[in-house]
Amino acid sequence: MTENAPDSAMATGSDAGQPGEHGDRRPLGSDEEAVREALEQDAGSAEGRFPEESEAAGRAADDETPLPAEGGEQGDGLTPRFEAPGE
Repeated sequence: MTENAPDSAMATGSDAGQPGEHGDRRPLGSDEEAVREALEQDAGSAEGRFPEESEAAGRAADDETPLPAEGGEQGDGLTPRFEAPGE
């Protein structure tokens, strides 16, 4: 590589290793550690919060129908009007 060439991923080694591996093993800074801790606390448990894990979802999948949901007018001016042909 010449001295005038700009650094790239190939030149810096940022592409080293296998996919998913992290080459940077330096300890996190205090601000980075605070962000990591906040993210871990916010994550909580996801158990039971997914509609696709409900009994209704199982019935809908068995019948190949949509999940039951709240519906109605959206109030965005995009509600379609359905009319019988010829009217």
